[in-house]
Amino acid sequence: MNMYNWVFITIFAATMQTTRTSLQKSLTQNLSAEAITWVRYSFGLPVVIIYIIILNAAGLDIPEINRPFAIYCVAAGIFQIIATILLVSLFSHRNFAVSTAYAKTEAIQAAIIGSVLFGEYVNFFGSVAIAIGVLGVILISISENSITWKSLLLSIRQRSTFIGIACGGTFALDALLIREAILVLDNESSIMNAAFTLISLSTINLFILGSWIIYKDLSTFKKIKLFWKTSALVGLTSAIGSIGWFTGFALTQVAYVKTVGQIELLFSILVTQKIFKEGINKIELTAILAVSSSILLLIQNV
Repeated sequence: MNMYNWVFITIFAATMQTTRTSLQKSLTQNLSAEAITWVRYSFGLPVVIIYIIILNAAGLDIPEINRPFAIYCVAAGIFQIIATILLVSLFSHRNFAVSTAYAKTEAIQAAIIGSVLFGEYVNFFGSVAIAIGVLGVILISISENSITWKSLLLSIRQRSTFIGIACGGTFALDALLIREAILVLDNESSIMNAAFTLISLSTINLFILGSWIIYKDLSTFKKIKLFWKTSALVGLTSAIGSIGWFTGFALTQVAYVKTVGQIELLFSILVTQKIFKEGINKIELTAILAVSSSILLLIQNV
């Protein structure tokens, strides 16, 4: 596999995530954070199963589960559920835009946590690229939501800001655990290892979160049934996007994948009418150049 394929796979995953996030927002008025998170796994699991079957039919062997893999998967599953619930919960906060801007420090947190806990050391150019990319992402948040640097600094003590930072950190730790799970599998195919980790993690999350919903409010499943069409789309885009993310994690360091994945925020600018009718303002242009530069710097030096 070409050493730069992870870049294109990550961009594809980011595209799917953008779609999934917009669909999730439409469900927040009717379903709880736990229900929306469960929807991702329940409707997405069949897609992953079909993907595994196709890979196996193509000649890729299904790996055997070992103890380290099981531990990493369970831990990743728990953190993934927590991170997703935190993200969905941000939609209900008044300063949603500010708190999500802090959540987008995920790439930097992945680099720091990865180096401390898993020995994923980022080289100098990689560090610069990550920093430039995160700056670009924050600039996009400022431009799209009329946030000022002052409001970002003043909101640092607010509860929703801590939720945003925790959300980014939890997603980063989840991704790092996923990569470790993929790497401990005794199988030559990175693609199959990524897919097998995904199906294992999805199954674990489906069971854990489903058990919690049954305990807390069994009627939640009836509500999900009412919105099954949107839920199915959330599951489909989530599964396809996760296939891309997991494959990217199998091929290179998490911090690099997260940095390239920030391109999804450029998509949010490109799909708006503003770019066609009003043009791009200076902050947006600077943000686009920053994110684009960070990706190019990674491609050239990683």
